[in-house]
Amino acid sequence: MKTEIADLRPDIEYPKQDETIVSSDYTVRVAAPESVEALDVSIDQGPWQPCRRDTGFWWFDWSGYGSGEHEIIARTRGHNGRWRMSAPRELTVANS
Repeated sequence: MKTEIADLRPDIEYPKQDETIVSSDYTVRVAAPESVEALDVSIDQGPWQPCRRDTGFWWFDWSGYGSGEHEIIARTRGHNGRWRMSAPRELTVANS
């Protein structure tokens, strides 16, 4: 059975919507089907950065961010080369 393109859409699990982060680094966790060949994240509409796959999820280690509001978007690439985008995830960083 073929995976439908809509099924390749990534889901940012952490951080949660409107979460406040208080640490100086954070690991973003994204869920996506096994058939996904690549997954990237973009923070604040910046460049796409590759994530690593491990233990059934995709991970991105984020650091060097400033305090304030931020937005993360994830995208997946399937075997057909098409990219699918996640819903944007808004969060706040409150570090000193």
